[in-house]
Amino acid sequence: MLTQVRLLGAVCAAMFTLCVHAQDLPATHLKVVGSWDFLAQFKDFEKPFWEKTLPEVTGGAVTAEVTAFNTIGLKGTEIVRLMKLGMIDFGTSVLAYGAEADIETEGIDLAGLSDSIERAHSIAAAYQPVLDEFFQKKHGIKVLTIFPFPAQVIYCKDAVKSLSDLKGRKVRVGTRPIAEFVEAVGGVALNIPFGDAYAKLKEGAVDCGITGALPGNSAKWYEVTRYLYPLPLGWSMSMQAVTLNAWNSLDPRVQTVVATEIAKLSQAIWDRAAFETTQGINCNSGQGACSLGTRSNMSVARISDTDRALLGRVLRQVVVKRWAQRCSAECVEKWNSSVGKVVDIHAEP
Repeated sequence: MLTQVRLLGAVCAAMFTLCVHAQDLPATHLKVVGSWDFLAQFKDFEKPFWEKTLPEVTGGAVTAEVTAFNTIGLKGTEIVRLMKLGMIDFGTSVLAYGAEADIETEGIDLAGLSDSIERAHSIAAAYQPVLDEFFQKKHGIKVLTIFPFPAQVIYCKDAVKSLSDLKGRKVRVGTRPIAEFVEAVGGVALNIPFGDAYAKLKEGAVDCGITGALPGNSAKWYEVTRYLYPLPLGWSMSMQAVTLNAWNSLDPRVQTVVATEIAKLSQAIWDRAAFETTQGINCNSGQGACSLGTRSNMSVARISDTDRALLGRVLRQVVVKRWAQRCSAECVEKWNSSVGKVVDIHAEP
């Protein structure tokens, strides 16, 4: 009985603190551009976070409206530019989408860098301060957090049982490091936005495509491909960011609440990424539990130790070297002191 009383008292105290805190907050309305509306990241995390969780936590003091970028005619590659212009306050952006202008962003998700969600998380934690400093100085954007999509895997029209089967095939990629990996194993890489990839696969403009295990299922790639090779090539890291102008205009107490809750959101997405990878493979193959996608009957190849070793060699001998040549000496030094220490790789500029 005493334990129950103490528990009740703790709950009441917590609720009282929350209510007092919420009453102290000024009324604030945020405008947010999120990721694709048909993916789990938006449906299950971003949208409910901004429209439900944040208002509940603040007792209605902080509200938000969130719009998926594809519903307003964007492809996702424009987010950073529009934020820099002040046309978007809070935005979700795949980091590699801006890599043509911002080579530093590639350093967090080089092809083969993270063979597990745990390593990917360690890399993101190490590199986030580097990216935050970079984005603030160059674009006037604050990086609030970094989180992944499910593992990037290979979908093909014709059988793929090993990485050597990519030789001579045209492969849709979304990042330059993965393009360099594809070319290193003999494939022809074509950088095509995710939203356009289904049509390119359907019309035969490409033979294979690389994307997230579950996002590919959500985008119905199983209709235009038959084979899946589930070796993780990357995690399509995304950032939740805000312009410095918008951030600095917020009451410091609102900043604290938003930053705290976004950290919780980020952890929830990280926790879910491995599960969504498994779900994507299960749903595409029609084997095992599939609660998040659509069951299909794709053939899923077994990953070989030979291919894991090949991926590691290509990472060190090709992907890291080429990225370091594109980036500045300062960029490479910061990567070595952060990501490089996590993966035990020293890049040379």
